[in-house]
Amino acid sequence: MPMTVYLNNSPRSAGKGRASRRQLRLPLHGSKATGAEIEALVHNISATGMLVESRTPLEIGEVIEVNLPHSGKTATRVIWTSGTLAGCQFEMPISSATLSAAQLRSVVGPDAHTNEDSPAPVTESFGVRLQRLRTARELTQGQLAVQLGVSEPSISAWELDKARPKAGRMEALSIALGVEISELLGFDGTENLNELVERAKAQIARAAGVDPAKIKFTIEI
Repeated sequence: MPMTVYLNNSPRSAGKGRASRRQLRLPLHGSKATGAEIEALVHNISATGMLVESRTPLEIGEVIEVNLPHSGKTATRVIWTSGTLAGCQFEMPISSATLSAAQLRSVVGPDAHTNEDSPAPVTESFGVRLQRLRTARELTQGQLAVQLGVSEPSISAWELDKARPKAGRMEALSIALGVEISELLGFDGTENLNELVERAKAQIARAAGVDPAKIKFTIEI
């Protein structure tokens, strides 16, 4: 199922010494394109890349920053184009948790039923969340690095969303921070995730014309 996303009309400055980059934003509940954005479609997303359809021409070699669930800004490069379609490759493969969350968002969509009186959810990147959990634990970057057996610059890069810990380090990181992996990855709670999965199953089942009981999900963390 294609996912509606919001793409900047033109690249934004990425700072001194860096090429300008477009921003691609995944939809939140009830969100719409701003004046500087147009609607585009993501037809497929995997751990290594995605297929984007946009009426704004994208150029081979162009870098787009995508704000993905649980990982924050992730750079993807256009490696081929054909008409309005563009094949994009992530500069670093995304985690299974990020991929699952993005795919679920594409199924549920931005217009899923929500309580209009509830405030819109605030997206917290992995790096911001890691810094918050570390400071709450009263650990310095150096102390956390020693516990994990990594360098202090690695911790800094994670908190700046410039890199992600390897999947094998997530459990050790959650233990060091004294939290569950689900909290480290930004899930609001098991109950909310289960509700999201059940809603996604129901929509997939309706589209496929099968019983929801036959729809199975595997979410790897």
